[in-house]
Amino acid sequence: MYYNLFIRLPCGDGFAATDLEQGLYEKLAALNADDVLPMHMPGHKRNIEKFPWLSSLGAQSDVTEIAGFDDLHAPQGAIADILRRAEKLWGSRRTFLSVNGSTGAVFAALAACGEGGVLMARNCHRSVFNAAAYLKLPAEYFDVPRVGEYGFFGSVRACDVAKRLDETGCKAVVVTSPTYEGVESDITEIAKAVHARGAVLVLDAAHGAHLGLSEAFERSGVGADIEIVSLHKTLPALTQTALLNVMTERVDEGKIAAAMTAFVTSSPSYVFMTSVEKMLGYLECKGGSDAAQLAENLDSFRLRAQGFKHIRVFDGTREKHAEIFATDHSKIYIDCKKCGFGGFELKKILREKYAIELESASFFGALAYCTLGDDERSLARLFDALAAVDREENTLVTRCDGVTDAAASDGKGALGGRGKSFACAPLWTAGEKVTEMYEAIRLPSEAVPLCEAVGRVSAEGVWAYPPGVPVLLPGERVETACVEYLQTVKNAGGEVASASGGSTAAVRVLKIRE
Repeated sequence: MYYNLFIRLPCGDGFAATDLEQGLYEKLAALNADDVLPMHMPGHKRNIEKFPWLSSLGAQSDVTEIAGFDDLHAPQGAIADILRRAEKLWGSRRTFLSVNGSTGAVFAALAACGEGGVLMARNCHRSVFNAAAYLKLPAEYFDVPRVGEYGFFGSVRACDVAKRLDETGCKAVVVTSPTYEGVESDITEIAKAVHARGAVLVLDAAHGAHLGLSEAFERSGVGADIEIVSLHKTLPALTQTALLNVMTERVDEGKIAAAMTAFVTSSPSYVFMTSVEKMLGYLECKGGSDAAQLAENLDSFRLRAQGFKHIRVFDGTREKHAEIFATDHSKIYIDCKKCGFGGFELKKILREKYAIELESASFFGALAYCTLGDDERSLARLFDALAAVDREENTLVTRCDGVTDAAASDGKGALGGRGKSFACAPLWTAGEKVTEMYEAIRLPSEAVPLCEAVGRVSAEGVWAYPPGVPVLLPGERVETACVEYLQTVKNAGGEVASASGGSTAAVRVLKIRE
């Protein structure tokens, strides 16, 4: 299921496709050429001679809502044209642009749709849980199966959504698809289950803005009432740009519009918005052909990667798993369970030895993010680095006692490694929900050492980042498995963070009433 990329000519070398005489890009160029004196915000006044460090950051195009540049929250000109073009590409009834990322759009969506309670997949991004907590929305959760062979989350099942809706009566459901690793869910069937129970479906597709725009990257289904996509994650637009797409008449567009004005800044970056405008021109002119070439390059990469002896590259097209409905093949998940090192160490090796920075890492593997910004050269460089690591790896099996076969004989692990075991790293399961999130973040709390938090009720969210899926949620009882998981992540070199921003050696828990 996909929307055809359409062509609007002439596109030109700058991809300046627009229905208007001038888009934002041309307006900014004209403003600079005319040497208009800015007696308005921002404070740098586009004075790159006085503040030269701002030149490379695009300060000469950093303006505010001045005459002729349109208003994000009441668009009638160039910004309205951007939104119309986005609506055609994504097939939405109405599109809203966020320069506060998908987080701003998530807050707006739940503010408009969540009053009757929100049912959330337990692998949602922390922004979804934060929105429910700070909007004081009743929240319920459901678990998502893990892909046992790899350890990451699988697809949301429509039957699980239906069961929990019947139990809770929530009027909004939030599902993440695709996940960080590219796992997609059957959105068509999930939507049927949601709509049959009088609820609306909010799809957090932050990692899938490119899906559905061409045959090369099809989407796993349609039917969501709201789709939120982070343009900057997988498309050529600047960081913080995202779209909230209203897809069906079940959503009150007026409520969404009001919420977007509340959760998206009233001083949006015109540099950000211009990047979206130029991105649309690129997609309209070259997106289809470039997506097809990327898909071909990725398929070739995976076929060649089958020759690795120790490293394993996940291939959702050829591998079938009961926990996976479909996959976005632009995500390259690199499994390390047959190696003497885990994902955190692989990420470090690639950065320090081969100058390749991966997107994320976990106990079991690491993730490379591929987009339309990649080509044969970048994929070849990644492949060559992985092939070199694979050749140097002399560990065939990592035993659960933490000693590799090779390390047992010569005292060394692969690549000079330490014989650590990542294949047997703990997985966490969410604790019992004791109170609502919005209550837990407002009740009296105290910080205690993580190891002393078991059995207490968390007053904040704690997560491993990326992907930012909370291990602990406010209002949940802290389980031993969660503490062990967080401690093991830290010991393995991963990043653990909490909502309070304090030391992750401690966590805020509700005070015990005397």
